[in-house]
Amino acid sequence: MFKMTFSKIVYLILSLLMAVLLAIYVDGTTLSRSSAVQKQNSTGLVGLGLQKTDTSTMPIQISGISTDNYIVTGLPETVDVKITGPSALVTAAMNTKNFQVYANLKGLSEGSHQISLNVSGLNHELTYKLNEKTFNINIAKRATQNFKVQTVYNKEAIADGYQVGDVTSSVTTAQIVGSQTAVASVNRVVASVQLNRNTKESTNKEVALQAVDVNGNAVNVTISPATAVVSIPVKAGTGTKDVPIKIETKNGDASQFDITADINSLKLSGDAEKLAEVSSLTATVDLSNVVQNSQQTIDLDIPEGVTADHKSVQVKIEAKQ
Repeated sequence: MFKMTFSKIVYLILSLLMAVLLAIYVDGTTLSRSSAVQKQNSTGLVGLGLQKTDTSTMPIQISGISTDNYIVTGLPETVDVKITGPSALVTAAMNTKNFQVYANLKGLSEGSHQISLNVSGLNHELTYKLNEKTFNINIAKRATQNFKVQTVYNKEAIADGYQVGDVTSSVTTAQIVGSQTAVASVNRVVASVQLNRNTKESTNKEVALQAVDVNGNAVNVTISPATAVVSIPVKAGTGTKDVPIKIETKNGDASQFDITADINSLKLSGDAEKLAEVSSLTATVDLSNVVQNSQQTIDLDIPEGVTADHKSVQVKIEAKQ
């Protein structure tokens, strides 16, 4: 009897202990799930509600008019759009750029107009602001024409004695596009190269093509292609140059004599590169055995490839008193 009563008491204590442990486990699990939900709310749902502003540069689309038949001037190629709204939506708009900025020109005739830009494709929860919304534009009938490209350069920049060969351009013909009035005023299309002063070497340069009127003024048209590579071959030619004659002495004391020459300079002719190497010519007077006034004919050392109007110089030597 005592054993049975003791066993029931033990079973009752064990059951109570198990119930307490189960209650503690359930409470701990519930608390953990509650904390996870709160953390998710703080990092996810609450984050969706944060506001953000960002700016995107967008191209301007033209609608309501045929750009094959008409040309529109006065609109920039792009415009800045400042977008504000929920952070996730702004980020998505910046990444995908799935919205458009456009100018609706439907119903507008040729001539000048003031128009406003519009934006489409943005989520309704987003707001936007353009850095510039209103523009004064001009609509004109489109015209095209082909021109031969003329290469021009500042010829006065070529160094003396140097010559220019056949100038070539990578583009020989260009197409201009613009309003009928602008295209009609174009006289020629030029590839203009600005050379450095005293140019002695050949030049290859990429330059922008330019449409100009009869007076050389630039005309506002689109040119295709827009650039060309111009080659200007420069090589030494023939020329003339005046150089001084320097008197030098040997085998004596020059301070004891007055030495003068009948000419002080020579005119040289020939290859420009050779001429560029000559800065002066030297006449060397031999004073050995000179005891009284005398005169010497001294041959000048003329460089190869160069000719001179004199090959020698007469030098008068007078002893000082």
